Amino acid sequence: MDVDFTERQWHRLLVLGRHVDHAVGTTLLRQGDPAPPVLIPRSGFVKALRAAQGDTTPMIVDLLGAGDVLGVEDCLAGRPSRLSYIATKPARVLEVPQHAFRGFLDDDDQAMALIAVALASRLRQRNVALGFATAKVRSRLTAFLTRLQALYGVPGEGGVVIDVGLNHTDIASAIGASPASVNAEMAKLKNDGYLSTGYKTIHVKKPLREDGPPLTPVPSARRRIPQLRIPRIAMG
Repeated sequence: MDVDFTERQWHRLLVLGRHVDHAVGTTLLRQGDPAPPVLIPRSGFVKALRAAQGDTTPMIVDLLGAGDVLGVEDCLAGRPSRLSYIATKPARVLEVPQHAFRGFLDDDDQAMALIAVALASRLRQRNVALGFATAKVRSRLTAFLTRLQALYGVPGEGGVVIDVGLNHTDIASAIGASPASVNAEMAKLKNDGYLSTGYKTIHVKKPLREDGPPLTPVPSARRRIPQLRIPRIAMG
């Protein structure tokens, strides 16, 4: 959830929190941790994971980078962490204790409004992602890569480079597919000239989206509800 705080608000957050450096593979928070701090990456990338139950394999539900604010929902609800966060690239993260971040929002209506807008935007993105749940692996894969390209892609020679520290297994987890099927579709995309790959990097050479559901929600047509004819009841 990317929040565009003002310089004054950043200064306040820096006073309230502390910076922590995390190496690749470091767990910043674990699902179920009580009173988790709010995390604001200043550099690097962090993947968010969630396990449906304690004994199930966690799935990647999001990727976050500099400027995103992690754990706001848990902070506002005063609940344990819903997600685990693991650094996919070396990350410098500002940690703000829950009570301090709630006080920051209580004292700053503008900051609360910015958080509300960011939460609404993230909810829309999640709703769009749900539209791909039953799509073919290729559609889910290209939609995911297109989103990464738009959010974190860096222009390079002859295309855009996605360097966020995800491997094919991570991508498979993020789109709900098997690593084998993702490997097969990635190979097809490379053979068709759409992209090339390096160590945890993807070089997109031409637009990926050609099929599948739209990337933005389509307003549903307003349905007309027929009037119900209610019989009169004689009173007497």
